[in-house]
Amino acid sequence: MSNEPEWKDVNPQTEDLSNKGKIIIQFIVGGLALCVLAAVGSINKTLGVGIGSFVFISGLMMLIRRRQFLYAPGILVAISGFFLMLSIVVKNVIFVTFPFGVGLIIVGLVKAINLAWDLGKFSK
Repeated sequence: MSNEPEWKDVNPQTEDLSNKGKIIIQFIVGGLALCVLAAVGSINKTLGVGIGSFVFISGLMMLIRRRQFLYAPGILVAISGFFLMLSIVVKNVIFVTFPFGVGLIIVGLVKAINLAWDLGKFSK
């Protein structure tokens, strides 16, 4: 008998699978939310400014936390929030922020495919 807990993974390469899954979900859901917020911000300008302020502050907080894997999405979220705040000045804000949301979704899907590929290699 060893002193290792029962849930300890036998394969050390798969220990961080839950973290990778969380990151993938954050990318995809964040991208979808950003697309919806861009649509709402383009329809209602005052709501767009309020939501944009919240998104901008959330992006800055993601950057302040200084986790390496949050730099790219934090920058994208902060820039998107900034453009949503500018929805009063920019007439078609959806054309500026929507590509950021689609980019987050694409990155999440690519990470999911890479994770599935890695899991396929481990199962052989």
